[in-house]
Amino acid sequence: MKSSPTKINGKRLALSITLATTLVLTGCVSAPTASPTPYKSASTKQGYGYSSEKISKNQYRIQFKATDKTPADKVQQFTLYRAAEIAQSEGFSHLSIVRTNVVRKPVIAREIVNRDKPTVSLPSNQQCTMSGCEEVAQPMAASTTNDVITKQINDIYFSIIVDMANSENAFTKSVFSVNEVLASPPKEK
Repeated sequence: MKSSPTKINGKRLALSITLATTLVLTGCVSAPTASPTPYKSASTKQGYGYSSEKISKNQYRIQFKATDKTPADKVQQFTLYRAAEIAQSEGFSHLSIVRTNVVRKPVIAREIVNRDKPTVSLPSNQQCTMSGCEEVAQPMAASTTNDVITKQINDIYFSIIVDMANSENAFTKSVFSVNEVLASPPKEK
């Protein structure tokens, strides 16, 4: 028994609408949030936060991916702190930044915006007592709504290459003590 073309087209249309809706919703959920990036490990290769790659026995590349809503000094602090964590875990007491690199890439992100609603007055009523009648009405407090908007921001890819050693004399450039860097953990603003 053959199906009629109308039934097949109806099923295809329903399937197409379901697929399109799923893609739109997935796109909204996967868009980054236009807010500062905290100090954390990147959960995926394209995720926000720190990641690292061992280049040699005593050299690492550390990258921190953040939104442009994250202050530049915080991105640098997060990256240096991660380098110190790695140096300590590898048994080194000092590190030196050999190279830095910054790349900005535009991306569409979600931002939550608070919008105030206007104050609403209720119609006046009379309240009567033995001493007379008065008009009474109390305005309702203004409320806010949260709207999600999309806007273009930049993803910031800040990377450093660090050399690690057990003596500050091993370096010719600026040297950081691992213990001093780790004594000041990154704080969120």
